[in-house]
Formats: sequence, structure tokens, C-alpha cells
Amino acid sequence: MTVKSKNARIFILVLLFIAGQVYSQIREYRIHDRGMLHETVFNTGEIGRGWMTGEAGNVTNVPLMEWPSRSKTFVEGIEYSGQHNLLGAGVYIAANLKGVPGEENRLFALCGGVGASSPEVSFGRWSFPYYINEYENFPVLEDGSLNPDYNPDEAEEIIEAAWASSTGIMVKRTSRAWSYPDYDDMIIYEYEFVYNGDTDGNPETIEMQDDLQDVMILIVYGFAPSMYGYQRHYQTWKYEGGIYRGDQHNYWDADYWLGFNLATHTGSDDFIARYLAAKPEPNKELFRTFAETGINGGGLASPQAPGFAILYYDTNHMAVIDPANPERNESEYVNYLRTTAGEYYEIDEAGYMKQPFSNKVSTGNTNSNKMMYEKDALNPNTRWSGVYSEGSTTWTLPRNDERWIGRAAFNYRQSVDAGQKHIVFGPYSIKLGDTLRYSVAEVCGYGGQPGKLVEGGPSDQPGVLNQWNKIPTWDKKVIINGETMTEHYLTDYGFPDFVNSGIRNVTQVTENAFKAYLGVDNVQLPVWPEDHPGKGNYRIPVPVPAPVIQVSNTTDGNVRIDWSRAVETFSHPRLMGALEKFIVIKSVAGMGPWSDTVAVVFKGDVNSDDMYSVLDDDPDYKIGETRFYSVISVDVNGNTSGKTNITKFSKNIGAVQKLGKVYAVPNPFVSESGFQGSGEVESKIGFYGLPEKCTIRIFSYAGQLIETIEHDAPLYTTEWLQISKNGQEIASGIYFYVVSTPDGQQSKGKFVVIK
Repeated sequence: MTVKSKNARIFILVLLFIAGQVYSQIREYRIHDRGMLHETVFNTGEIGRGWMTGEAGNVTNVPLMEWPSRSKTFVEGIEYSGQHNLLGAGVYIAANLKGVPGEENRLFALCGGVGASSPEVSFGRWSFPYYINEYENFPVLEDGSLNPDYNPDEAEEIIEAAWASSTGIMVKRTSRAWSYPDYDDMIIYEYEFVYNGDTDGNPETIEMQDDLQDVMILIVYGFAPSMYGYQRHYQTWKYEGGIYRGDQHNYWDADYWLGFNLATHTGSDDFIARYLAAKPEPNKELFRTFAETGINGGGLASPQAPGFAILYYDTNHMAVIDPANPERNESEYVNYLRTTAGEYYEIDEAGYMKQPFSNKVSTGNTNSNKMMYEKDALNPNTRWSGVYSEGSTTWTLPRNDERWIGRAAFNYRQSVDAGQKHIVFGPYSIKLGDTLRYSVAEVCGYGGQPGKLVEGGPSDQPGVLNQWNKIPTWDKKVIINGETMTEHYLTDYGFPDFVNSGIRNVTQVTENAFKAYLGVDNVQLPVWPEDHPGKGNYRIPVPVPAPVIQVSNTTDGNVRIDWSRAVETFSHPRLMGALEKFIVIKSVAGMGPWSDTVAVVFKGDVNSDDMYSVLDDDPDYKIGETRFYSVISVDVNGNTSGKTNITKFSKNIGAVQKLGKVYAVPNPFVSESGFQGSGEVESKIGFYGLPEKCTIRIFSYAGQLIETIEHDAPLYTTEWLQISKNGQEIASGIYFYVVSTPDGQQSKGKFVVIK
């Protein structure tokens, strides 16, 4: 086969684009961690991880649509990975070579989001990675200065990945994240599906060149809010006995083309389940503590509404469906794409299938055989979810917008336990060099918009299945073990502080995703993604950014937080307000609660070094304990920056300016009474009174050098595990130490070891 001449120039441009990248054929990932929503993305199509609903998926070391972020925790002696909401996600592709029809000749590429109890690996089978690159567009650099190359019309964090597929269609995915409180609960993905003919990840060899027809694109996500909530109640986050117990429902909000999940029940008892929505902390005393303080996100362990919305889908390459004119028709499935009445109500005036082609929720099983063949999710010979048709059971108020007639219907009857949500577009006809574009917003909020009537979810009447139901509110009664803990949770306790702006529920987050993508102040509802541009505008309002901070120990055992004045001069075409002040906050955990205000510092209140400086002399913060610090900027209108400078810090005593007496503690050292440096009693001795740079030499009573320690840290102390330089544990006896500095100062002492 040869490249057709009319496509040659486009094809060469595609190859030139590919040749500018470095291809390693290594499966890699990067992490979006700029905002409140943290996510892991791979260069093989997977989002979060390979699809997993089995026992092995109960822990994670990377974010799986983690919201709120930094949520790993210990409760009642048990370690939890945290508030993760994603079983896995990805994109699927299917197509036929033109003139080679039929399911037996169908080409497939399931790029992530495929598997069941364990994932099916896309790498080397359907996905062949090209590259993955992360770009930072932070307004403030690591040294605290303003970034001269900051682009105000772009996201703060951008990750680009690309991979070839077994269909000959290359996928390029660009994902974007922000730290601004109104826009930090979303990640926006722009996809480009480029037909470049490469089926194995080597762009120098082109395996396919003929036109493709009946091309279908599927976007799939698996939701289960949240890992922490399920584990607190069932000790597991897996299919059997965990996620699929009737606890969660999927909802479809057609106003925003948004599908999201809520944990609407907990347990099988109908009465109890109604009062355990969002999975309240099951320990009554801990529920009160968490609800009142916001520890571990508050009293509700699964308040999240994780979802995704379609911002744009391609209509430029739709296949013409015309059974009366074979010369015009571009689908081999033309005889199927017909109603029983013989009319083409799914097809618009131009002869294109109305989109989406399918809009489906189902169980968490996405094994490849099911998705490719058993249910024909990627084939135009079945519209898995049916269509909206006037007068049918799928057409009831308030869906009174005739533009939806003929489009894929949401299968609300399967919304219970719907861990899988996918949406399909097509069929398309494409030539070598053609590009299909899609944009998706991954979103998470504190529940949905209370009271809004949408499809899916449980009805108010037990046992009754309704197409339309109101989104529940989390301001509801909570009953634990027969005791009413609150009549109105949010009224009594409010939102936790990780809900850091007036944008709270997933509906509001999604609306702001459309604002960000379109670069507009207002969104016209209902949205029609087909009318939107193929690329985002990203002209959104921003607050004054947070400064870069330095946290250090002082010589008198306090903690100092310093930052420069750089953000005072920050400018932006859509700045929300001039800087007024800074708030210095502290927490015992990375996710908060950030209820401990260390100081409020107004603009210009700097020290003699022209720096902002705050001293934390909290007497309850002990030496050796760890805290998290952040400094947020606040403008004159009350808008705040994101917490982009969260700093984990262990309290100690700062290094002395001049070497004096150095102390060994404890002295004498008695077995199992060693230095308590990390919260556990260990076989360590601490040396106190050190300058920032010095050398500690330890000698036996006989004068033999036992160990040499190079101390190079702005700390007053260092620890020594009683192991000699030969790797042997030291014996009981008297030991001497000599501390020396680079400029020749010395301090000597001795300690006793008793074992």
C-alpha cells in the first residue's frame, strides 16, 4: 500500500511532529498535584492506574483521583491510603480498514481502563508509548521570584503524553491543572487522535495507510467514592463485598454532559442506609471529633462526587449514513442504523449519527472481551444504551429539549452500583493524517447540586425505580448504631476546609470547568459540546499567588517562616484583586484541617531585611514533632491563593552560630532508652549544640575511631544509631567524642553506654 498523494503533505507533517519527540517505549507516569484534585496519568492511556476492582486495589502509593489531596492517614491504628475515588480510566479506539468490513476484521485499542479484579495491560498490546512530559507554568519560581515566562492564558501544570495504538491511530493527551480555589477541583484533558499509521510505536515504519471507517472513540472512567470511606465501613475497596453493595449510584446531568457518582447508602438495611449516605465515620466518638474539627475530612468519609464531563467532541469527520446512495454512504453498518419504522431519527440533516453514540453506565467489569465483543460497546451494530425518542419511556419531563431526540439515552435503570461510566462517539471516516479531537473535564466536588432533578440515582421511595430523581443533600440526618448524631450535618458542622471556596459541589465545579475551557464568565445551559471550539481558551480570573516560603528552626526551639515580597508586584490581565495580606496556617496533616492560624501579616509589614517573617512559638508543638505550614495570599476582595507552598516540617533546635559545649543525650545511655527522634524510642544517641556544618568523631576508651558523622544541616542536633563504621553494634563502655568545624573550632565530651 502507498500513501495517497492528497494526504502525503499532511502525513509528512504528522511524522515531523512525531520526530521532534523522544520515544523510549517505557511505560511511565506523571502526577498532577498542583490543585486540590491529584491524579496520576500514564503515557499508555491509563489514568489513575490500570483498571482494578480486586483485593490488590485496596492500597495505592499514587493518587487515584484523590480529593482532597494528601489524604493518607491513620485511624484506630490502621493505615489508610486516603480519599481515592478512581478504579481506573482510559480511552478505547475501534475501526475497520475501508473495504474490510465486519466484526471479525475490527481493529481495537483499549488504552487503559480495561480489566476487572485485576487490570489488563495496555502497554505493548494496544498502547505503545512515545513520550510523557510535564511542564510547570507557575507564577512564582522556586527561589521565590516571579516567573518572567509565566503565561497567564495557560494552566499552571501541564502534562503531555502520546502513544501509538494497534489501530494505527496515535493518541496525544494534554492535561491541565490549576491551584486557584475556584478551579483547583478539576483537571481538563484535551485528546488528539491522529491517524498516522503507526501500530507499534516506531514512527519510522508505517504499517497502515488505507482509509479507516466506522471509527469509534470511547472514554471510560470507574468511580467509587471513596477508598477511605469503603474501608472504614467494610475494610475493603473491591468488587465483592465492598464497592458493589447497592451503596453508590451514578447520575447523568445532561445540562453539563456530566456523569458522576455518589455514595447514597451504606449497608443493606433500607432504614439504616438512608441515614448513612456519604458513609459517616462509624465510630460515634470519632464521628463527633472529625465532624467538629475537620480531621480526616470531617464526619462524612465518602462525601465525594467524582465524575467527568464532555467539553468538546469531534463532528468534523462524522461518517455519512445514506442507505439510498451507496456512493455517499460511509458506513458498513448502514442496514443496522435504521429504526423499526424505517426512518433515520438518529441521523441529522447532514446524514450523521447524533452524538453521543452511546452513553452507558454498568458494573466495574471492563474486561476486553466484554467491551469489544460481548456488549459491542465499540461497534456501530448496537447502541448499547438506546436513544431518546419522543413518546418512549426514555422521554419524560423535564427532558423537553428536542435537540436530545435521537441521541444516546442514559440507562438510568442500571445506575445503581454503576462503577463504570463510559461515553462513545462515532462512527467516523478518516484518512491518513486526519485528527479527531475531544476534551474532557475530570471533576470532583462535595456532593452534587442538592435538589436538582437529573437522571439516575435512587428514588425517594424504596423499591421504586424512577428515571428522574433529585440529587441528595449532605445536610441530612446521621444515625449511627441507633443514635441520632445530627439532624442536619452541614448546618451543624459546615463544610470541611478542603472545600476552599464557594465552588463546592460537583455541579459547580463542572460549570467552572466549562468557564475555564471556553474562557467565558457565564455558561449557557444546556451546553452543547459539539458547538464548542476544539481547543480550550483558558482565560480565567486568578488571585494573587501564594509566596514560596522557607521554614526553619531557631536556636531557642521555635519555628520561623520567611518569604519575600515578590508577589506584591504580581500582575495579571484578569487579577481578582490587589494583595492585602497573608495568612500563615499550620496543620498536623497535609490535607488539613488548616484551623491553626499562626499569624496574619499585612502587605508591607516586613522586617529590617525587607522580608516577611513570622515566629511560631507554640508551646504545644514539641521538639521532634511534625507539622505542615502554608502561607496563603489574600486580596482586597477576600479572594485567596491556593496552598501551593505546603511544607512538611519537623521541629528541632536551630544550629548555633558559634560552637560551644556539645551534649550527648541520653547520657548515660541505657539499653532501649535512646534518643526519641521520630516518635519511637530507638537505639540512638543525640548530639546537641551543633553549628550548621561540623564533623563528629566518636572514639572508644582505647582511642579507636568508632564512627565519623558529617553534620551539614541548619539543626542544633543530629542522631546516631549505635553502629560502628564497620557495621557492628557498639558495646557497653565509655566513649569520647570530638566535634570540629571547618574553621578549626573544637568541642569535646564523653558518654557512657550501659547494655
